Amino acid sequence: MQEKFKAVGHLLLSLFLALLLFFYATTTNYKNSETAAQNTESETYVHTLNNVPIDIEYNTSEYFISGFSSTVTVELRGSNRVLLQRESDESTRTFQVVADLKEMKAGTNIVKLQLANLPAGVTATLAPDAISVKIGKRVSKALPVEAKVYSNQLAEGYSLSKVSVNVDTVKVTTDEETMAKIDRIEAIAVDVSNLSANYSGTAKLQAVDGDGNVLPVVLSQTEANLQIIITKTK
Repeated sequence: MQEKFKAVGHLLLSLFLALLLFFYATTTNYKNSETAAQNTESETYVHTLNNVPIDIEYNTSEYFISGFSSTVTVELRGSNRVLLQRESDESTRTFQVVADLKEMKAGTNIVKLQLANLPAGVTATLAPDAISVKIGKRVSKALPVEAKVYSNQLAEGYSLSKVSVNVDTVKVTTDEETMAKIDRIEAIAVDVSNLSANYSGTAKLQAVDGDGNVLPVVLSQTEANLQIIITKTK
C-alpha cells in the first residue's frame, strides 16, 4: 500500500512540474511576443524632403512680396511606413507648408512657417522654420525696353555697330520702393559671349538699377528677339 501511495505521489509531482513548465513557457512566449509587437509599433521611420514649396498667403491685389525663400526642407517622422511614403511623394502628399502674411504690414517681416493638413501619426520639422519677406505696396507701370550688349560679350577686335529688340515697352509690376530704383528694362542675350559675327536670337528681359543690379519685378513678358550687328575693328 505504501508503495502505491509513493507511485501516486510521484505521478502527481510529475504532473505538477509539467504544468508548471507549460505555464512558464507560455508566459515567456507571450511576453516575448508582446515585446516584439511593441518594438514593431514604436519603430520610427524618417524621410527628409528637400525643396518643398512654401504656400505664401497675402493680399495679391494690394501688395507685392520679394526677397524670400520659396522652398524649405521638411523632415517627416512616423511609424507608418506607407503613410510616410505617401506624404514624401509630391504627387500624393496632403500636407502644406504655409507662410501667412495677411495680417502683416509693409516692410521686411520675419514669418513663422506653419504646417497644414499633416496626417495624424506623422510629425514634421522645418528647416528653416521661419523666412524673411519684404512686403511693399503693389504698383505697375509701362516702361521702355533697351537692347543691351556688354563689351565683354564681344570678341577681341570687334565693336558693336547696331543692336535692336522687337519689343518697345513692357508692363512692370513690383513694390513702390523697387519701382523707384529701376533705371531701365534691358534686353540681353545672357548666353552670348566672344561674338565675332552678327547675332539674332532670344533675349532675356530684366529690370536693373543704375549699377546694373537685377531687381525683383514681374514683367508682362520675359523674352524678346534681339538682333546684334558687329564690326571688325582690326
